[in-house]
Amino acid sequence: MAVESDTFDASVRRRKIGNLSNQSSSSDLLNNNNNEKFSDLNERDFDADSTTLDPSVTEALKRTTEHLPHDEALNKLKEIGAKTPILPSQIGTDFSFKREIVWKNAIGFLILHLCAAVGIIMGLLLMPKFYTYLYTLVLLYGSGLGVTMGAHRLWSHRSFKAKTPLKIFLLWLHTLAGQNCLYVWVRDHRQHHKYSDTDADPHNANRGFFFSHVGWLMSKKHPKVKEFGKKIDMSDLEADKYIMFQKDHYKLLYTLFALLLPTSIPVIFWNEDPIIALFFVYFGRAIVSLNFTWLVNSAAHLYGTRPFDKTIFPVENMVVAFFSVGEGWHNYHHAFPWDYRASELGSPLNVTGFFIDILANMGLIYDRREASSNMIKNRCMRTGDDSHKVYGTDEGRSAFTTLFNIWKHPSNPTYNSIYSPKPKIINSEGYALIEDELSKNEKDEDLLSRENEELQAQRKQSLDLIDADKIKKYIVGKSEAEKLIGGCVDASDKNVKKLHNNNEPEFKPLMPVDSDKSKLNIDVDSALFTKI
Repeated sequence: MAVESDTFDASVRRRKIGNLSNQSSSSDLLNNNNNEKFSDLNERDFDADSTTLDPSVTEALKRTTEHLPHDEALNKLKEIGAKTPILPSQIGTDFSFKREIVWKNAIGFLILHLCAAVGIIMGLLLMPKFYTYLYTLVLLYGSGLGVTMGAHRLWSHRSFKAKTPLKIFLLWLHTLAGQNCLYVWVRDHRQHHKYSDTDADPHNANRGFFFSHVGWLMSKKHPKVKEFGKKIDMSDLEADKYIMFQKDHYKLLYTLFALLLPTSIPVIFWNEDPIIALFFVYFGRAIVSLNFTWLVNSAAHLYGTRPFDKTIFPVENMVVAFFSVGEGWHNYHHAFPWDYRASELGSPLNVTGFFIDILANMGLIYDRREASSNMIKNRCMRTGDDSHKVYGTDEGRSAFTTLFNIWKHPSNPTYNSIYSPKPKIINSEGYALIEDELSKNEKDEDLLSRENEELQAQRKQSLDLIDADKIKKYIVGKSEAEKLIGGCVDASDKNVKKLHNNNEPEFKPLMPVDSDKSKLNIDVDSALFTKI
């Protein structure tokens, strides 16, 4: 199927209208099937009012891709876009960029994973003692909460406030997890949200599963990551003496709290074999914990549904939510990053949110921030993929695939939307990190409520038109079929009565409640629609 003209036109617009590529043409690529010559695009190729490409360039791009299947055409546009720089005020993904591997990191991660594999095999062979299994499980989930509750929701997104004793405890748990010092973790994560899935994102999902999972840690940083990383505000962490102490003494603290102490306890208290303690409790636990965290960067940006914003890569992924104690509801989280729940109320498997609520009831956590119901509804109806369980549609909720078309439930790791977003170009200011960075209109409850009513009315009108179209196709098809078999000879015939009576039971599921023949423009005599 060739790329339709409206799809193509949308794909060559700038970020203001939210799509693929104002990284436009290279003369070599455009002239594969044309004799015309086009120079590389620059600022002059854009109309200042409409923010679109020059018409001659648009036509050239269209001729270059219109004969290609849809997926090939999108890949061609990426290739063309990679040849021409975008505007200085914007940031996107340069698909021609070649990563440089940092071999000491790559070899180091390989060795760590091999050691972890040894530890996991020991566990599968039942070599550790029973208490070692329980102990390792407690460490795994405890250190995980240090990452999800502490590094992520408390310090990266400032979605709640905590008393000092809890802060110190969470900082210790984060050190136990061994995922770099908190300062670096938070800086990278804030940058990821600010410039999500662009060249300024440390683990840009446009570069594939492996890169966004672990490959970014084995490669030299993209120049844009370094450039835009300097713009991330870290003043709140720099003012925290405990966080800066961990930053300044991280190697020592890591050796003590992530390696020596965890492996010594089972050896001392229940006489565990030191080799088993090292490989199972340390290597196995640490690398499994790392991969659970990395799944949020990779799988939760690629495989799932997008009920809140279909234009971004993050998805709702139940499997990732299970392994990461609640961090898999990622489409919601990127839509409302300041919400302490990191998921919509009622989403299952949000263990981190559950513990935050418990600690809040104990008085250790306060000032929890969350998105209002009007914000959530508005975002779903404006930008969602219609898969939301309340604000979506039946068609949107069924627009997914699974491997072999079986086990059709979000708990299936292969559960995935049939739609995927195009690579985006965003303004260099990036996305909002906290609620305070939103515009007044985005927080005005009265305005959101009125807009939601309008969106609902538009949705109802759209669904009515879809239902009317279904009725039209049914009647036209049945009428033509009966003409072919000579069934329409007697005006009293049961089939003719059905065609003339839109209130028959088989039509009722399709008919809007307030629909009638005049609204649907039905020609009663011929039972055919004259015009919709």
